[in-house]
Amino acid sequence: MSRTGRLLVLTAAWALPVAWVLTALLAGPSDGTTLTSSVSPPTPAGDRGGSVRVAQAYGDTPLLPGDEVLAVEGRTLAEWAAGTSPKRTVGDVVSYEVRRSGEALDRIQQVEVTLVRYPLGAAAGAEPAVPLLAALLLLVGSAVYWSRSQATSARAFLVAAALLPATMTSAPFGTSVIDLAGSRGTWPQVVGEGLAALGLAALVVAVAALVPSARRGWLVPVAVLVPATAYAVWLTYALGRSEEPVQRVEALTTVVTPALWLAVPTLVVVAALGHAGAERREDVLATRLVLLGLAAGVGAWVLLGQVPAWVTGRAPLPPDVLAAASAGVVLGCLAAAAAHFRLDEIEPRVRRGLVQALVLVVVSGAFVVLARAVDAAADISVGSMLVGGLLALLLLPVAVAVQRLVRRVAYGDREFPHRVVSDLRRLDAVTTPEDALGEVLELLARRLHLSYAAVEVFATPSSEAISASIGAAGGTPATVDLAVGGTTLGRLAVEVDVGHDPFGPGDRRLLEDVGAQVGALVQAVRANRDLQLSRQRLIGAREEERRRLRRDLHDGLGPSLATMAMRLESAGDLIHADPGQAADLVARLSDQAREDISEVRRLVEGLRPPALDQLGLVSALRHLAAEHSAGVGAVGVPWTVSADDDLEPLPAAVEVAAYRIVLEAVTNVQRHSRADRCEVRLTRDDAALHLEVADTGGGLAPDRRAGVGLSSMRERAEELGGSFEVAPRSGGGTVVRARLPLGDD
Repeated sequence: MSRTGRLLVLTAAWALPVAWVLTALLAGPSDGTTLTSSVSPPTPAGDRGGSVRVAQAYGDTPLLPGDEVLAVEGRTLAEWAAGTSPKRTVGDVVSYEVRRSGEALDRIQQVEVTLVRYPLGAAAGAEPAVPLLAALLLLVGSAVYWSRSQATSARAFLVAAALLPATMTSAPFGTSVIDLAGSRGTWPQVVGEGLAALGLAALVVAVAALVPSARRGWLVPVAVLVPATAYAVWLTYALGRSEEPVQRVEALTTVVTPALWLAVPTLVVVAALGHAGAERREDVLATRLVLLGLAAGVGAWVLLGQVPAWVTGRAPLPPDVLAAASAGVVLGCLAAAAAHFRLDEIEPRVRRGLVQALVLVVVSGAFVVLARAVDAAADISVGSMLVGGLLALLLLPVAVAVQRLVRRVAYGDREFPHRVVSDLRRLDAVTTPEDALGEVLELLARRLHLSYAAVEVFATPSSEAISASIGAAGGTPATVDLAVGGTTLGRLAVEVDVGHDPFGPGDRRLLEDVGAQVGALVQAVRANRDLQLSRQRLIGAREEERRRLRRDLHDGLGPSLATMAMRLESAGDLIHADPGQAADLVARLSDQAREDISEVRRLVEGLRPPALDQLGLVSALRHLAAEHSAGVGAVGVPWTVSADDDLEPLPAAVEVAAYRIVLEAVTNVQRHSRADRCEVRLTRDDAALHLEVADTGGGLAPDRRAGVGLSSMRERAEELGGSFEVAPRSGGGTVVRARLPLGDD
């Protein structure tokens, strides 16, 4: 659905409850009273004698909460309910016969009430939580729909969010006294509760649609049957027990309460069936979250409302608060399931919270049983014991929180290793090694209350040793190796300041975790620095190669071609004047052209030897070895090439590096080794090409420094991320080994 379409749907969802509440409340005059004041399911307000009691009064009405209305205009409410009622208008003055509680005795008095339009502002001011909760429900429903507008579960939840607030015309802004004696009648309450019951049916649809299914044609009709069946059963039961007309009216107008009693077990069954048939992980988590929410909501309502009322005679929480909290838990879990919002995070937390609540319930139940036993054995009030136990349970989390705070102040984050490691992971490795290590030490000093911290990174063949420290050591610091993948990269030394306890054996795990994370950071910093140095070497080599090419072209080939062009012009002038001299000049120019061609070939070979493209690495090396053995080269030390059959193909960069390294190594053998033969061996595995050049000469002198040739070979190997070494050969001579990674070419 387009963005505009979704906005129109949300506008309609918000407009429906607002339009309904305004239409229902302003449909007729009001006396400023309501017979139900609870947001929980309403209960009958009628008395045996056909009177009703005012639950709440809004605006300037002379009626008061608690007034028992016996008659209106001289007729009892039972007579009004059984007969016809006149049409009421705003401004009418109506006489009420009221029993009002006094200081000593109840008084029956006549109260004149002027009918007015429903006092919306005063009602909303007296019950601000009700419209706020309705707006919050609509806001959640809108967010669920916006996130998954194509999902049936999200659409059904939005419908429920739009219909459930309609119950406001039943409670707390429900039927007033004058509605039983004319005015609006009871249809606003009936329709409001009917719409809310349909909202419960929409919740059943939302839960059933959490798991995809091809058979959904029955879903909506069956869901609507839930409140309809509950209402029918309720009427059968209530009308048979109602003796007074007022009681029958109240039975007929009670819709949402029986629907709720049947909707809750229906939701449990539907969610359980969906969970059993779910195949995708997100569907399993969504249905399980709904089950957990239902268990939490119903459990809270029973354990915090019904059980305490049965034990002590009253619940610890007001019914409205308990009903809103229980419904909020259920609707919140259902909303998260319908939106598939962070199910991997929310579902485990709700599950753990429910388990902890279950443990709390078991402990509380045991305490209640103990209190009952003590009450039976001694003259101690059960209520006082329960209050003391409840206070102890409430203070226990506070005591734990205070204990954690004190330990954090005293020991820093030594009790919470994961926090220190988490902060270390956030440090930036793309900095200079000195800055990165300085940030590490500052963080550790701040979080662990250190007076001294130092880190030492060992040197490697490609990098120098690095060290950093803060503070001054006053004793023997605790040390931990910075090990990554079994390789020790360095050492960390830390010392706690004198105002705090030093590190003990119990802190070893913290130090090891910190050492592992610092080692990973050091490895990342070192790899980043090596990468930067490698890039600098590559850029330098590229620019140096460009400079060489420019010099060769400018100083060699360029002047030669310019001279050839001038001589060709001279030959053209001599063709008619002196043909013999012209022919002699052209012959000399032909020799010069062949020299220039050789120069071009030399330049090309400097970039990439053509033999590699023509023959491949192994054949090119064998061709060179054959030329040397035939005496074509300047020096005639024979050398041979052996290679695996599956050596090729190879990446272009590996071919060039191997070719250059072998030629340089063979050249060194020819010039310096005084050997009688040389062997070149090429092998490969899945990761790298291995080459070995061994001679039978006198070997390297112990005090010999690496020259240009050895340095060049090492750089070529390391540019590809490989390795290079020169070692004595068993039996005499020297062996050159290089490993060239194959990469992903």
